[in-house]
Amino acid sequence: MRGITKRFPGVLALDDVDLELRAGEIHALAGENGSGKSTLAKILYGALEQDSGTIELDGEPVALGAPSRALELGIVAISQELTLAPTLSVAENVLMGRLPRKRGLVDWADARAQSRAALDQLGVHVDERARVGDLSIELQQEVEVARAVSANSRVLVLDEATSSLSEAATERLLEKLEQLRASGIAVLFISHRLRELYTCAERCTVLRDGVRVDTVALAETDESELVRMMVGREISDLFGKREIEQGEARLVVAGLTTDDGAVEDASFEVRRGEIVGIAGLVGSGKSELALALAGAVPATGWARVDGKIADLRSPRRAIRAGIGFVPEDRKGSAIFPTRTVRMNLSHAWMRFLTRMGIVNARVERRHAAETVERFSVRTPTIERSIVQLSGGNQQKVILGRTFALSPEVIVLAEPTRGIDVGAKSEVYRFIQAMAEEGAAVVMSSSELPELLGVADRILVMFRGRIRAEFDARQTDEETIAHIAFGGAEVEPVGG
Repeated sequence: MRGITKRFPGVLALDDVDLELRAGEIHALAGENGSGKSTLAKILYGALEQDSGTIELDGEPVALGAPSRALELGIVAISQELTLAPTLSVAENVLMGRLPRKRGLVDWADARAQSRAALDQLGVHVDERARVGDLSIELQQEVEVARAVSANSRVLVLDEATSSLSEAATERLLEKLEQLRASGIAVLFISHRLRELYTCAERCTVLRDGVRVDTVALAETDESELVRMMVGREISDLFGKREIEQGEARLVVAGLTTDDGAVEDASFEVRRGEIVGIAGLVGSGKSELALALAGAVPATGWARVDGKIADLRSPRRAIRAGIGFVPEDRKGSAIFPTRTVRMNLSHAWMRFLTRMGIVNARVERRHAAETVERFSVRTPTIERSIVQLSGGNQQKVILGRTFALSPEVIVLAEPTRGIDVGAKSEVYRFIQAMAEEGAAVVMSSSELPELLGVADRILVMFRGRIRAEFDARQTDEETIAHIAFGGAEVEPVGG
């Protein structure tokens, strides 16, 4: 890719960017949200067309212009924004556009066999006949990965493909990428998890504000230098962890059990000013525990907020009980994609902004503007469509609208998924600021370093139960992983 330039209304997304991928190479692309990474990737796999610049494949100029043309040339992409058809089966999604035919009809037996083989390569245990829309976000992401790696690609683009994967699933994917690299495929790997970049990639191109900063050999570049190149400043303390005085128990949970059995007999408490992390693999129950606390899935048992029984029969009731919630599926469950930043913020505040059914527009705009400034949301105006913001800025909007309500309890599910290191550092500070104001924070995450860096205590879930509890200052990743993978025989906490 040579001299790639792309403009959107009011934004120069890419400015004369060069990128070279070699056969048999995993090449990392790094930068903050809004740096231009996804725009460059979309141009490479045909989802966008550059305003100027050229693309060559094996030395020959190519015109893409559409994903179908890129596929014809062997350029295949996996994006964090899932492109699956939720009403179709796993097999239909894995072989989308490539379903085998026999006498003019789809050969379903062959289709299931081919999709099963692709899933087995990645260690994905899911029925190929299952409806994709019924699967968890992680399993959907793994189906998308299986579709891409089974497409006999020459160039494979992974745009935050690991953002919804557990550490175990990510490790399997990285192993598969190494096999593909060894076979001569060129891989462009985009991830905000620096550890993944250093694990699999040889070279890294860094973008900042739409401009190529440099291309470096990762073996010769330490993480602090890479971060400085990405954000243009030093981040000496990523987590910014500080001592926060803790008060009495603010959230008490006893015997919480979801109707589907994903969570069984969860009992714990969180003190005022305390951050409690929830660790566990996909299927451990950590995601369902967060949803149950938010009133989003039916459950029995009880929870108290400041001594009062919290009604968890619906999200509305949970909010009124003082529980704020940020879901893990930003695109599907947290934003209104056709609405502005202002409307995405204020919809959660309507009971404070309306009088006799009429919204006070002046107060709405003021609160929205104050929240954008407080949470450092990078947007030219509060009237900008939220989908025009980077993932990190979308996440700040979601956090800001919840935090602005100052709930007594804050439940965060994967709060930094898919956002860059600079935005992560800001989010960690926002979370700790809420704890300093007295909130009890429950935070589930698939990233153990994040939990160890932010939380005061960590609860580990396995097969629906809380199996262990640790002081975050006195444990490590290996100890937590040992229990999360079921390698330790321990009694359930509260059991």
